[in-house]
Amino acid sequence: MENQKKFFHDYFDGQIIKEESPKYKLFKLMLTSLVALFGLFCWLADFCAPAFFVLLVLGMVWNFYVKLESKLAVVLCVFVSAIYFVIACNYRLYSNAVIYIGFYIPFQMFAATKTYYGGSFVQIKKEMADVHQILYIILSVLLSVIFYMFDLGVGARFAILDALSAGLLVATALLRNERYNDYYYFRCFALVLSMILWVVAALEYRSFELVIIAVMYLAYLIFDVVTNVFEKNNYENEYMQLKKEYLEIENKSKVEEKIKAYKKSKK
Repeated sequence: MENQKKFFHDYFDGQIIKEESPKYKLFKLMLTSLVALFGLFCWLADFCAPAFFVLLVLGMVWNFYVKLESKLAVVLCVFVSAIYFVIACNYRLYSNAVIYIGFYIPFQMFAATKTYYGGSFVQIKKEMADVHQILYIILSVLLSVIFYMFDLGVGARFAILDALSAGLLVATALLRNERYNDYYYFRCFALVLSMILWVVAALEYRSFELVIIAVMYLAYLIFDVVTNVFEKNNYENEYMQLKKEYLEIENKSKVEEKIKAYKKSKK
C-alpha cells in the first residue's frame, strides 16, 4: 500500500520514470538514423569536416538515448562540448562556446550525482506557477544581457543571436532539471534561435558545414516536440487511473481504521 502511495506521489511530482513504448523507440531510431545518414553523406561528399559528423551523431545519442544520471552522459557531454566549443570559437560565437564548456559539463556532472528512480524515460509533469514562469523569463533575459555584454567585449559575431541562444539554452537546462513541463516551450524557442544563429553564420561565412549544426538543433527540436505530445497523449489516462487507485487506497485505509476502532471499542 505504501509503495502504491509513493508511486502516485512520485508521478504527481513529475519524478516517475516510465519505460518507453515501442512506437516512441521507433521514432527515435528513425529520427537518429535519418539525421545521421544526412551527416554521413555530407562528410563523404566532403561538404563538412569529420568533426561535424561526430558532433551530430554524439549530440543525438547524448540527448536521445543516455540517462541523465549516467556516467556515459558525462563522457558524451565532454566530447560534444569540446567539439562544439572549438567550432563555435572558430566562428566567433563565444557565448555558445562558453555555455558548452562552462555550463553543460558542470551541469551534467551534477546531474550524474543525482539518483532518479530506475527506468529509461523521465517524465516532465510538474506545473509551473505563474510567478515561476515570470522568474524564468526574467532569468532568460538577464542571462542573455550578460552574454550580449560578454560578446561585445570579446568581439563576437552575431552578438544578439548568440547571446539570446545561449541565455535560453541555460534557462531550459535548469527547467529540465526541475521537471517543469514548461521546459518544452522554453526549449523550442531556444532551439529555433540556435538554428537561426547557425544558418546566419553559414550564410555569412559561406560555409555549408555550419548547416550541420543547424540540422542538429532541428533534430533536437523535432525530438522535443514529439516527446511533449507523446507524454501528454500516453500518460494523461494513466495519471487519472493512478489517482483513482490512490483514492481507493485512501478509502480502504479509512475503512480499516474504523474497523480497528470498532473492534477496540468492543473489548
